[in-house]
Amino acid sequence: MSRRLAVALFALAFAALAGTELLAIRNKPQRTDTAKKSLDASTQALNNGLVRLEKADALEVKNPNLARREYAAALKEFQTAVTTKPDNYRAHNGAGYALRKLGEYERALQSYGRALSIAPASNEAIEYRAEAYLGLNRLDEVKQAYMHLFVHDRAASNVLMKAMTAWAERRRVQPGGVDPSIVAAFEAWVRERATLASSVVNLGHNSPDWK
Repeated sequence: MSRRLAVALFALAFAALAGTELLAIRNKPQRTDTAKKSLDASTQALNNGLVRLEKADALEVKNPNLARREYAAALKEFQTAVTTKPDNYRAHNGAGYALRKLGEYERALQSYGRALSIAPASNEAIEYRAEAYLGLNRLDEVKQAYMHLFVHDRAASNVLMKAMTAWAERRRVQPGGVDPSIVAAFEAWVRERATLASSVVNLGHNSPDWK
């Protein structure tokens, strides 16, 4: 084969390959306008829900009825967000928060479970879920959550500590079907954890590996 003929054949082969690649690029699936709109709708609904939650939290003490309406409105926004984008873990987490504030603890746990299946390392969701466990008097799960948070997220563990303390104080006055001895034992455990946490901070042992 002459050198000129070989060069010509190579050029033809290269052109054919380039044409194939260009065709593949043209045929490559692109994000559709519908998918983009769904993403935008999910983000917008999430943001709307977060604004509603903030408003509801501000109203919770001075106007509980209005706060409940805001929590319910926030829940609808979060439900819209997860309908358009099922893996929006922040929306699942927000739905759990709203449900918990509405006293729907079992449903709240389902939402937190979905959030944590998507983002297992979300300590915020772990803390929120622990407060739902408190609402159901599931104290063993609460303790486990606190120990995890104390190691991995001290700020979140402090939030849960306040919630556990408030639960114990409330149940001491109104047991709500919980055996007083169980309330007393949990309250003692909470006090012990609070003392240990204070001791660790005072000693400067702030390593996340402390157990």
